[in-house]
Amino acid sequence: MLRRVVVGLMLVLFGPAATTAQQAAPNANALRPPTAAAPVAVPRSTQYALTSKNNGQAYRIMVSTPFVFDPAVAYPVLYVLDGNVFFGTVSEATHFLSFTKDIGPAIVVAIGYETDDLNDWVRRRRLDLTPTPSPKPSDAGPAGGGDAFLRVIEEEVKPLIRSRYKIDDSKQMLFGMSFGGLAALRSMFRNPTAFSTYIVASPSIWWDNKAVLADEAAFSKRVQSGELQLKVILTSARDEQYHGDDPKLLAAAQSGSRMVDNTSELAARLATLNPDKLTVSRVIFDDEIHNSVPAAAISRGLRLAMPQK
Repeated sequence: MLRRVVVGLMLVLFGPAATTAQQAAPNANALRPPTAAAPVAVPRSTQYALTSKNNGQAYRIMVSTPFVFDPAVAYPVLYVLDGNVFFGTVSEATHFLSFTKDIGPAIVVAIGYETDDLNDWVRRRRLDLTPTPSPKPSDAGPAGGGDAFLRVIEEEVKPLIRSRYKIDDSKQMLFGMSFGGLAALRSMFRNPTAFSTYIVASPSIWWDNKAVLADEAAFSKRVQSGELQLKVILTSARDEQYHGDDPKLLAAAQSGSRMVDNTSELAARLATLNPDKLTVSRVIFDDEIHNSVPAAAISRGLRLAMPQK
């Protein structure tokens, strides 16, 4: 009885062809032999190999375009640090949000390394994303190559993208998290016109006794003079830093990395400089930790960076 009802409903909705197909292929999976395994590709994406003339390092430059891509349109570009781990998430979030009209369409460019080895990525990012050498020797590898890496982006990655895509030079954005957020702050403080928007997630301001803040005063003067027109979005996970009632844990948190407080204090200082010229957004995600917050930081950062008018 139930089968007759289902067949009748299929006739009403789809006509005789549906029942014929159903009778001919009652188990479609049985007709599909397994195929050899193949890598999964991120849709609408390509990658380029780049060996830098600045620092001699090899990079994997990953690019993805919007769902409906028009080569004649000049698109905003979102540059993403730590491309090995964030490219897929950022590109799909960007294109889905633009498809649903929450943000405008953009090209995503992620800068990563020609490796799929996690330990190799950790070692190489430590060198590229930190602005100064480590004050203490570490088995994690060398540090302090951040300035050379930022030149790689400006002098090599951006020209590569401009040579292959039509872009909107007035809408260039940078996303970085953790050490990537530290590098984004270094870029903003030292070369603020490199990007129009900085999405800075959980920045490691603590690095080398907050060395990145040495350039804050000069940057602040430029903002106050009205020379710059920028947007900065600063995010954190609430549980990146202890804020409970235990005095010992509180003291340890205050003497440690202060991931949340350092970022909040920076946001407060920047917000008062010149609100008409520097738009500052501060977001703290409850019930999140450092390794769970990236997706939230990316989603909120995109919506604040590229709101659909």
